[in-house]
Amino acid sequence: MMRFELDATRGAIPLYMQLANALEAHIVDNRLEAGTQLPSEPTLAAENNLSRATILKAFELLVDRGLVSRRRGKGTFVRSRPMERSLPELTSFSQHIDSLGLAPGNVLLDYAEYAPLATGRPDSPFPDTIGIVALERLRTVGGEAVGLQKLIVPDFIAARVGLDEPTAGRPDFSFYDALRNAGIVLAGGEETLRAINADKAEASNLEVPTGTALIEVDRLSRDTSGQLIENVRARYLGTHYLYRVTLNNQSNGGSHESNSGSAARTGGGFAPRDHGLLVERG
Repeated sequence: MMRFELDATRGAIPLYMQLANALEAHIVDNRLEAGTQLPSEPTLAAENNLSRATILKAFELLVDRGLVSRRRGKGTFVRSRPMERSLPELTSFSQHIDSLGLAPGNVLLDYAEYAPLATGRPDSPFPDTIGIVALERLRTVGGEAVGLQKLIVPDFIAARVGLDEPTAGRPDFSFYDALRNAGIVLAGGEETLRAINADKAEASNLEVPTGTALIEVDRLSRDTSGQLIENVRARYLGTHYLYRVTLNNQSNGGSHESNSGSAARTGGGFAPRDHGLLVERG
């Protein structure tokens, strides 16, 4: 039973806000794990002598706060806490989630190998004269979908690390672990970030409404010789992924467009979005 003491007197805070605050405190104080299902609207309404409309507005407020997610036909579930990530930080999704004490997951959506100059190759920074391997994955935390990721690597790197479809399909597969086991060291990379909205296919895979805010990350990573090793294109739920950039200006008053400290701003602008990360699936 989940009953709360709410103030229904005239002039008090609206009941839906009181309920949302009480539910938030319950989630935080009891440290409810991501994926925990909250009571249904009719159940909460009956236990707290409230209308179903009040419960719905409270749930909507918690969704806006990023604390819960609504799954059509299934119910309302506690979300994982936002995954704050510092820049620059050259780590994999799995390594980053592990460092937060959470459980990363991987669902393979598509796997394809393309020969040099093959038709239908996806756009990539790798020359058309070399073969590539491309895989699309749904990334999860505690079993909850938080993003989509497309990884493109040269075929010779895939062969060296033992990357094939069965390996990519393992729930615990980490490409960075495979690189490390093969003796390949990533020395640096560049990331481009922008805010976008989920298209129909992305929304379907993430189980969110079309148009939901996403953070798009496009990463190029290189080894110690400068060889391009991977191109990662990922889109994460904006409510789940945060980036923190520390800016140091060692010139003490120099241009705000660049610095020689821990991060650098190189400018930016509008980038038209002409295609989705994933193709629509039936």
